[in-house]
Amino acid sequence: MDNELEKFRENLGKRIGQLREQKNIPQTTLAAILGGKDKQAINRYERQGANPTAYNLWLIAKALDVTMNDLVDFSKLK
Repeated sequence: MDNELEKFRENLGKRIGQLREQKNIPQTTLAAILGGKDKQAINRYERQGANPTAYNLWLIAKALDVTMNDLVDFSKLK
């Protein structure tokens, strides 16, 4: 995997985790919102750089009550 893609996936995972924690939504709850995925799927997004589909990104943004732009706004990462 090239560095740019790897960095994007890493930042996306961090951003999902950051927003999820800010909203106090457990991984299991977010997984259920994504159509019955398991907690490990969310963990893979957040920690292992798994690449969610565009539809799952939209569902994540909706569940976290943010826009897609907010979801990929890596300038807000801590």
